[in-house]
Amino acid sequence: MTKLKNLKFNFLIAILVIGTFSSAMGETKNVDLSQIFIDLGKKIDPAVVNIATTQILRGRPGSNFGYPGMPMPNDPFRQFFEEFMGPQGGNGGPGMPQPPEEKVQSLGSGFIIESSGLIVTNNHVIQGASDIQVQLTESSKKTYKAKVVGADKRTDIALIKITAEKPLPFVTLGDSDKVQTGEWVAAFGNPFGYGHSETKGIISSKERSIELENASYPFLQTDASINPGNSGGPLVNTSGEVIGVNAAIDARAQGIGFAIPINIVKKLVPQLKTAGRIVHGFLGVGIANVDEKMIKQFRLQTDHGAIVLSVSPGSPADKAGIRNYDIITSINGKELDGARDLTNIVAEAAVGSMISINLIREGRAVTTKAKITERPDEIAQAQGAGDNSDRMAGPGINAPYNLGMTMADLSPQLARDLELQDAPAHGAVITGVKQNSLSDQAGLQAGDIILDINKKPVRTAKEASKNLKKGANSLRILRGQTTLIVFMDSANAG
Repeated sequence: MTKLKNLKFNFLIAILVIGTFSSAMGETKNVDLSQIFIDLGKKIDPAVVNIATTQILRGRPGSNFGYPGMPMPNDPFRQFFEEFMGPQGGNGGPGMPQPPEEKVQSLGSGFIIESSGLIVTNNHVIQGASDIQVQLTESSKKTYKAKVVGADKRTDIALIKITAEKPLPFVTLGDSDKVQTGEWVAAFGNPFGYGHSETKGIISSKERSIELENASYPFLQTDASINPGNSGGPLVNTSGEVIGVNAAIDARAQGIGFAIPINIVKKLVPQLKTAGRIVHGFLGVGIANVDEKMIKQFRLQTDHGAIVLSVSPGSPADKAGIRNYDIITSINGKELDGARDLTNIVAEAAVGSMISINLIREGRAVTTKAKITERPDEIAQAQGAGDNSDRMAGPGINAPYNLGMTMADLSPQLARDLELQDAPAHGAVITGVKQNSLSDQAGLQAGDIILDINKKPVRTAKEASKNLKKGANSLRILRGQTTLIVFMDSANAG
């Protein structure tokens, strides 16, 4: 009898504990999650549009985009698409001759933000398109020709507009700063050309930094399924508010998608509507985060900020006396965690405004001021070269200590052979890298231009060879239009 009483007592305690736990966790009773997403679909879907674009490519052999929803070459989804569908050859298959001019068609998504027909999408969806057609509903045979109101490559946001016979349904823009990791979301769009689709998931992370051209702002990460064709579609919370614009996926995994926070979009829309473009501030420095290798190699006294890797001649930074290897720690009194902070502050600074810069130069604190100018289009960062690990482009001298690379004096002919764009007048260019060598392991590639070694300028291959030492070395290199610092340790080399 006593055992029975104890069991009853323990059972009551368990009920109380479970009830208390559910209350503490803020559990909502009688919530039908499926009904929430059904309601979201009914509310959001009428404001989501399918976007079909046509781009004329000239002199681009081996490019066939016959798959429904095939992304254009500048679409961040393209790598994912080709990984699973395979790279495409000519009109009749791989290796077939190509016409000198061909029309490329691509599909994307967008969403209406004003009843007048104003639509938000990704810049990469419409960039370079000669014709943009918008379909309002999946079942509709009617399409509307859209015009570009404004576009911004850096943020990958574009505004397009259609003229319809009547006011159109539109979405409500939310507040992406209030988004929490773990909250339910839905992604809308036109995946692989299948038409209007909705997927559900959660916010996996905020403040996510990913490798996209010119993208320096934090993305929202979600596991809601996003696929090619979803570009430009809305990411929506359970209140039916758009909190992001679907932009990219990680081709190496499933369930890892990224969206541009809607608060960034809300800042851009007024200027895109009036000026057609976004004016970004420009300082004129190539920068990188301060990391442990730099702290150790250069004996830095700070673990935050942005290290200067290059200074554009005649730029605001050049005029302000900023030098290579300066560590910029704050701008206008705002501390910088890393390079992204500096990029965003400068990009958002008004053209013509003066900014105060605090930096560390060889252990000394230095303060200077720079006048922000508009960012030149030609400074836009280009993609780096592909894998050239064993490519040779002519004679060169071997680097010492069995580093596994050859170098040559940079010349106009060598620059052409290596397809180098805007190469400097002097320098040592890497002409070959031996597979699995120390140079290969450090990430060096044929075509990299060595600017300095251990902070000593390099004008010739012989100077580069002379400046390399047995032990730890730092190389500042130019790859395409990107300046990098590469570390190599030859202490154990033969």
